[in-house]
Amino acid sequence: MSTQRRALTSLILEQRSLYAIGSTFVAIGLAAALSYPLLIKRLIDDGVLAGNMARVNELALLLLVLLAAEGVATVIRDYYFNLAAERLTARLRQRVFDHLLRQEIAFFDSRNVGELTARLWDDVTVVGRVIGEPFGAAVRFALIGVIGTVLLIYTSPLLSVLLVLAVPPIALTAWFLGGRVKTRSTQTQQAYAEAGIVAEESLGGIRTVRAFAQEPAARARYGQRLMAAVEAARQRILANSLRAGVAFVAGEGAALAGLWAGANLILKGRLTSGEVISFVLYGFLVARGLRRASDFWGDAVRGLGATQWIFELLGREPHVPIEGGVRLARVEGAVALEGVRFHYPARPDVEALANIDLRVRPGEVVALVGRSGAGKSTILNLLLRFYDPDEGRIAIDGHDVRTLDASWLRSQIGVVLQEPVLFSGTIADNIRYGLTERSDAEVAAAAELACAREFIERFPAGFATTIGTRGVQLSGGQRQRLAIARAVLRRPRVLVLDEATNALDSESEAFVHQALRALDYGPTTFIIAHRLSTVINLDRVVVLDRGRIVDSGPHEELVKTSPV
Repeated sequence: MSTQRRALTSLILEQRSLYAIGSTFVAIGLAAALSYPLLIKRLIDDGVLAGNMARVNELALLLLVLLAAEGVATVIRDYYFNLAAERLTARLRQRVFDHLLRQEIAFFDSRNVGELTARLWDDVTVVGRVIGEPFGAAVRFALIGVIGTVLLIYTSPLLSVLLVLAVPPIALTAWFLGGRVKTRSTQTQQAYAEAGIVAEESLGGIRTVRAFAQEPAARARYGQRLMAAVEAARQRILANSLRAGVAFVAGEGAALAGLWAGANLILKGRLTSGEVISFVLYGFLVARGLRRASDFWGDAVRGLGATQWIFELLGREPHVPIEGGVRLARVEGAVALEGVRFHYPARPDVEALANIDLRVRPGEVVALVGRSGAGKSTILNLLLRFYDPDEGRIAIDGHDVRTLDASWLRSQIGVVLQEPVLFSGTIADNIRYGLTERSDAEVAAAAELACAREFIERFPAGFATTIGTRGVQLSGGQRQRLAIARAVLRRPRVLVLDEATNALDSESEAFVHQALRALDYGPTTFIIAHRLSTVINLDRVVVLDRGRIVDSGPHEELVKTSPV
């Protein structure tokens, strides 16, 4: 909890200029509110009871001016506090998103994207609801409670004792129920995050859901998660309502007790009517201040409970940094795997690679062939340093990749995955992804090499065609060709094709492979495939099985001897 408070305090201090302006108008509104009882006392004693109508009118006008001043101060206070909260939550959301981008791939292996995106939006929003206008109001009411108590004691020490009796039950209730509210808030956010997972999976895979007629099942799963969230929220609401109820009864009850005692003092001649009314008004202000401050404390505890995940994430350091390290002046493209052993963190009991030794010369074209699970894509993941090997090392031009700047390393490698990921935007945007400085001519040339230009130019908008989220408006083969164009536009020193042409017809596949072989800068190329029969025109074929290299040699020889 202390870590969360420190982090929130740091964020609030970043917006201190806005909070300072808002606090100025908190003070103005506070001065106006605390002036009402004093002026009403004078209005009754000096005006009504003295029969002085001019004094009544004068004080009534002054009260009207104070009311207008408090109204204006409230508007400006709320504006600056809410603006500060909006900027703060935007900054926090950006910070969380940036931190997520820095996490190693293993972090995402054990988490669902739907949950992460739901928490990124919902959890941060809870923070904004606490540190905006409610924060300014809480500061105001807390000050009213403190200063009002001083004025109460000044007015009548005896009556003040009655109001002080309300403090212990309010404080004890806030302390006792605050922990329960925090726990239930955390459970509620987790339940809604799980509902987000179901929604993201169902909507993201709507074609599969529709094909298998599983809409009722998807609705049922989503409804179950929502009901779990509602139940956790019900328990949180109950605890919060009990706290608010106790604060209300204790505070207002103490004020009424003060009114009763004040009436007795008037009858005994120990206080004037104006003094008692002034005291009662101060009493109600103090009671309301304590109650509202207690309400804010409940909201703050709920917010801290809901945002616990955020601050735990911000305190997490990635195991594989995305930047920092050596950048080579020139990359030749020699790749070596030396005694590499590896287990995926999410599957520590399964050895994905077992003592792999492999050396690839600069410019060599090598196929990695084997059944599913043989370890082909794992080599790609380690080469890109998505993970680090458990034993051994992977080297580029003799340099261990763990000593190299990871972002720079990945910029030297062009990757085309079996299921390429495209982004909403135009065709040109997707080919130029990460290389905004590349010209239209270079983009067109990359598309030509990938056999993509022909289908692109059939669209009325050509390269400016919008392809929809994840490229859903394109066929699998079209998406693969755009991914190939995106990779070769980088002119990488190492090129990896992970089943990158399996959605193409045989003629297009052969043309693409021929074009890639003819690249003028001759990148070191890895072609990942399931079967030997699908790879041709290679320097070498490496056959893997269960994480081990079981055969290696020219394609012409292995196609006769290897069972793959």
